[in-house]
Amino acid sequence: MEQIEAALELIALAVDLIGIAILVVGAIKFVVHYVGFEIGKLQGLECVDRIRELRLGLGSYILLSLEFMIVSDIINSSLSKSLDDFLLLGMLVVIRTAMSFFLTRDLEEFKAED
Repeated sequence: MEQIEAALELIALAVDLIGIAILVVGAIKFVVHYVGFEIGKLQGLECVDRIRELRLGLGSYILLSLEFMIVSDIINSSLSKSLDDFLLLGMLVVIRTAMSFFLTRDLEEFKAED
């Protein structure tokens, strides 16, 4: 049983790291492109629509990373089996679900505007 728990802990850690990696990649892509657009604005180019597309992309990365982190939290809480950890999991899932809901709504509004 201890081997299974150790394996699940490693899986949860891997899933968490994947979520973090997705978030970092999205943030780096956003910053690199955003800086390029700001430089373009200095040259007199209008980039508002392209920045909106970038925000949509960043929001997608955030949503995907949140999903991975929720999976990790569920695995960790199921291993712990303490009431406090389940309550913490519940709060984290509610917060992350709310964030996902509002990010998804914003993404849909941006897509509707295009």
